[in-house]
Amino acid sequence: MNKIIIAIIGGIVAVCTSCIPLKQYQELQEKDRENSAALKRMEMNHQNMEVENNELKAEVKRLKQKVEALEKDTVRLARQNWSLKNRNKELMNQYNDFLQNTSTGNASPESAELLQHLQQLHQQLQDREDQLLLAERELAIKKQGLERASANLRSVEKELEGRNKRLYELERALNEKDSLMNALQTAVANALTDFGSDELAVHIKNGKVYVSMEEKLLFKSGSYQVSEVGVGALRKIAGVLEQKPDIKVLVEGHTDEVPYKSTVLLDNWDLSVKRATSVTRILLQNSSISPTRIIAAGRSEYVPVDASPTPEARRKNRRTEIILSPNLDQVFDLLQAN
Repeated sequence: MNKIIIAIIGGIVAVCTSCIPLKQYQELQEKDRENSAALKRMEMNHQNMEVENNELKAEVKRLKQKVEALEKDTVRLARQNWSLKNRNKELMNQYNDFLQNTSTGNASPESAELLQHLQQLHQQLQDREDQLLLAERELAIKKQGLERASANLRSVEKELEGRNKRLYELERALNEKDSLMNALQTAVANALTDFGSDELAVHIKNGKVYVSMEEKLLFKSGSYQVSEVGVGALRKIAGVLEQKPDIKVLVEGHTDEVPYKSTVLLDNWDLSVKRATSVTRILLQNSSISPTRIIAAGRSEYVPVDASPTPEARRKNRRTEIILSPNLDQVFDLLQAN
């Protein structure tokens, strides 16, 4: 279960070819948080179902034991009742003989004692029959309770079985996603072996592949025109993405915190958005990548890698990130099913 929680995807992105407003991007992030919360709720419900299932099993076992004891007691009482009925029949015959003797004037003290004994035995027999009837009623009630508990247990087990199946399918889908992203990271890294680690980095974070490209690889300072070397790197990435049609692409432009303004651009927001759209156009140019797979977004200086006010930190923050995400439709279908 922990593996499922760790593996759950950090976000889904909508698809478009031009830059998107920050509000729309934040809505996508909010949807991602809601989906993560839904998975956690599903796990908690699964654990609660297991606890309830174990409690019902214990209750069914207790009821079965009680029913077995009642059945044994009922059999014992039935045997006693049968024996008493036979004894009562014998005594009734004796009683009838006694009445006949009494009516003919042959009564004796022994007969009177016998009559009293017969009356006592008759009362005992009646008490036994009452006990047997009460035991049979209690047994019937317990059997009904056992049947209800068993039906409830079967229902819970069936639901738990279905939930376990969906959890297994979800885990399998997440494992497949992880394998896919590991293979994608390797493919992208292999395609970019001509570029140094001081120019770009390829890593996995939150279930996505991040290709982080520094400013010096793609742009001149303050420019949003992609350099010739940068175009070569982007086309290598595009070649990998052409072979991965289910991968969604988010291009994010980032700047440092130094204010920027020119006759064309207003501020760092403008610059980050322009850089993201420039990279997007290069990825789409002369490639078979569907434009519906790509989002271009500007983040300005508000998502720094290093918040320190140093030249080295600013250099790291001036970057373009190409974030590659798997198609999570299957995962979210499984989440909604729960």
